[in-house]
Amino acid sequence: MSLLGEVVFDLSRITSEFTTLAFVGYVIVFVALIALYFVFQYIPMLLTYITKRELKRKLKRQGLREEVIDDITITGEVSAAISTALHLFFNEMHDDEKTVLTIRKISKRYSPWSSKIYNVTKGLNRRF
Repeated sequence: MSLLGEVVFDLSRITSEFTTLAFVGYVIVFVALIALYFVFQYIPMLLTYITKRELKRKLKRQGLREEVIDDITITGEVSAAISTALHLFFNEMHDDEKTVLTIRKISKRYSPWSSKIYNVTKGLNRRF
């Protein structure tokens, strides 16, 4: 029930389908947020594990000690510094171009295309 200029909220129009839909929507959003939390929490650990495993394989092939690898940790500050350096490096590769667009109107009445259209329309005018 609504009147001009006034909004009335009617609780009797809310059915079980609407509440089910709202509940399912909230559950999906919270499950997605929890999944993102775990992804961002455990991806750095997984990357560190993979990096250490690859270094151990390389050192084993070269016959060097593997004890040094256990002390290697890549912190967030190091990752941020590396990503900032890469960002700055790749942005310097592009030239700075002028972003000014100039449109000049050139009055040129004659062109080969315009002369052809005149020849086409001449024949049409003679027929009628």
